[in-house]
Amino acid sequence: MTEAEAPVWLQQLKSAIRGNRRDAHNRYFQFATLGLDGKPRVRMVVFRGFSLSETSFFIITDARSEKMKELAQCPDVEVSWYFTRTREQFRLQCSAVALTHGADVDSQRDVLWKGLSDSAKAQFFWPEPGLPVDEGQSLEITAQPPKTFAVIECRPQRVDHLVLAKTQRRTLSELMESGWIAISVNP
Repeated sequence: MTEAEAPVWLQQLKSAIRGNRRDAHNRYFQFATLGLDGKPRVRMVVFRGFSLSETSFFIITDARSEKMKELAQCPDVEVSWYFTRTREQFRLQCSAVALTHGADVDSQRDVLWKGLSDSAKAQFFWPEPGLPVDEGQSLEITAQPPKTFAVIECRPQRVDHLVLAKTQRRTLSELMESGWIAISVNP
């Protein structure tokens, strides 16, 4: 996808990423799901890059985590990402697709796995998340991504972009059958 073909929100997000690349904390964003009890859950996650088509982006997680159970129940999520240097906020309503162990998704899992540090890889061999300390069993460490390594693909459906700089502005983008529609609204 060329820059001219990209939806407005994607152009704005890529610009914000470039404009804030010196700040390591700008790789983190809030990821909200609907808990199994019907209450909202939010956690910090790390942006792991865009898909080849650039129509979605990735995070990683342990396949045994609560968020995976929550996504199985309700795949609708919201991402909130704030860029401090350019003073921009993005709220992205997405459908989330969990890419777990299996031939059809292993290539994307492999790409992201290879980009992880050894210490980041190690956490996927730990005992099951949420169990009391000293319970559960660690997995045997392997060079290949274990079944516990999951990739979550976030596919935006609606994007709310708010610029809080000197001249405030806000753009709402929504994916329609005909493609992305963007409108400027009052902040």
